[in-house]
Amino acid sequence: MKKNVPYLLAVILAGFGLLTLFLSTSVIFDLFDIRAKEGNYVLFVVWSNFISSILYLIAAYGILKGKKWTTTPLGISTIVLIAAFIGLKILVNSGGIYETKTVSAMIFRISVTLLFTIIAYFTISKKGNMKVITISLIAISLSFFSCGNNANDNPNKQTEAVVKEQHQHNDEDIALNSGQKWKLDTNMITYIRNMENDVNTLEAKSANDYAALSKNLESNIELLTTNCTMKGQAHDELHKWLIPFIDLSDEFSASKTEQESAVVYQKIKTAFNSFNIYFE
Repeated sequence: MKKNVPYLLAVILAGFGLLTLFLSTSVIFDLFDIRAKEGNYVLFVVWSNFISSILYLIAAYGILKGKKWTTTPLGISTIVLIAAFIGLKILVNSGGIYETKTVSAMIFRISVTLLFTIIAYFTISKKGNMKVITISLIAISLSFFSCGNNANDNPNKQTEAVVKEQHQHNDEDIALNSGQKWKLDTNMITYIRNMENDVNTLEAKSANDYAALSKNLESNIELLTTNCTMKGQAHDELHKWLIPFIDLSDEFSASKTEQESAVVYQKIKTAFNSFNIYFE
């Protein structure tokens, strides 16, 4: 049993690393149109997961070969994930856009990575403290089981939260700034004007043209949300416009026919008309 523990740990860690590598690269390079499915993902969190996936695979090799440096890549991965989690908390507190599931997923990943680090340490450096190893393996198994249960429960809760948020934004009218338009930060208005220009200058309206426009909108929305530095009421009023607009962008991306795309395209043009009433 003692001899099999390193192999078992290496297999689990390699599997976890490959899964993480697949998911993170799919979002980074938008494979299989996964970005639309992921919703408001946080790019620096995705990159931290990508870096960790490489470190997981290196550590899995180290465990198989009994290398004492194995805990180093796992330790680095833990630090990278914690740093990303701190950044995520700052984003949340500043009113940035994110998915609720990202927070719980980060907590889970940090916990599992830390457990892998502990097991690797006692397996290689301490040459098999079986009590600690067994407890840690059980903890990882329970973490995976718990994550599976949460995955089944969270969609309903997240859907309710999203619906509630959308309902609130749709019911609230955007307010002017004492009768004047809200002035947005230069970097924010730049991305919005880029999207507006792409929408208004679209000439041909084939499926390929709509798809290209959808990609441009997604790219600028990503830049807009990840570089948001605004605070105060101007930020809050902008979000009343931005949340429904992101929904329109997602609907546009998911359109399956030219007719569906054309309908959403007109809604997007109307959204920019509304934007220009309240913001500059």
